[in-house]
Amino acid sequence: MTDVIQTVGAYAGLVALLALGVLSFLVFSQARDIRRLRDWAGGAPERDAEVREVSEIVAEERSAELKVLADREERRMGRAGEFEESFWDRLGRSGRIIAIVAAVLILGAAGAWAATSLLSDSDQTGDQNRRAQVAQQAQAINPADVRVGVLNGTGGTEDGLAAEYASALEEGNFDVGVVANAPETVTESVVMYSEGNAAAAKKVSKSVGIDKTEAMTADITDLASGAEVIVVIGTDHGPLPGE
Repeated sequence: MTDVIQTVGAYAGLVALLALGVLSFLVFSQARDIRRLRDWAGGAPERDAEVREVSEIVAEERSAELKVLADREERRMGRAGEFEESFWDRLGRSGRIIAIVAAVLILGAAGAWAATSLLSDSDQTGDQNRRAQVAQQAQAINPADVRVGVLNGTGGTEDGLAAEYASALEEGNFDVGVVANAPETVTESVVMYSEGNAAAAKKVSKSVGIDKTEAMTADITDLASGAEVIVVIGTDHGPLPGE
């Protein structure tokens, strides 16, 4: 009987040892699972939201603190005169007034220049149009309808010059009137015309090779003897066309 008890006791002890080992394994396994569950609970969405909310609050508080520090530093630098004044501030009141006046003057001068340029261009365009119109009218004029006078303005140094021009005009079928000496020496040849005869003067100027034309002056009008166009030969004259 004693032998049986010893044998069963030995087996029972061995089984108990094995059961204790299995139980220990189960306890360690459950402890690991519980720790994982606890970690998962700590990272749940609700926990994440709380963490983010706390982080935002901390960030806002930090930003406010930095702003306060920056304001303090700005005031300190301002009191210490470390801020660099702008160019406009450095000018001062009188300097700003001078700058404004100068800007107004510059803008006014630029506007006046632009207006003058536009008016000048307009005048040039108008003169070109008038010259073109006079040239067109000159082509339609009959030389026989134009009474022309000739004055020698060379100061008596070239006798017979007015007669030469008169002959050339007659050959061009112009109606030649007075042929005489000018009252004074003329350095620049010119074809003068009475009012309304600019186109006729252009016709005559082409015939005698004198480009300059202008309105007749009072002293030349007194010598014109009714001529609508007067050729005044100056010392600068060249040869007649065709010579």
